[in-house]
Amino acid sequence: MSTMQDNEQLTVKQKTPNHWVVERGRNEIAGGLTRQAAEAERELVRRLRRRTAQMRSTAPRRPRSSSVLTR
Repeated sequence: MSTMQDNEQLTVKQKTPNHWVVERGRNEIAGGLTRQAAEAERELVRRLRRRTAQMRSTAPRRPRSSSVLTR
């Protein structure tokens, strides 16, 4: 499970005195009023990423149809 997304770090940074954000690269993906809240958001994003990757790896593959349905 080594996708490029897994290798990107999630960082917590203070943007203003009352606002902390979680960044992935240049993108702000979550935030909070305190550092503790932003760190909790970062952990949630990590857990969701792991769960999504796990679900994708165990999900049955749907066959792709090469024909286009018409009415």
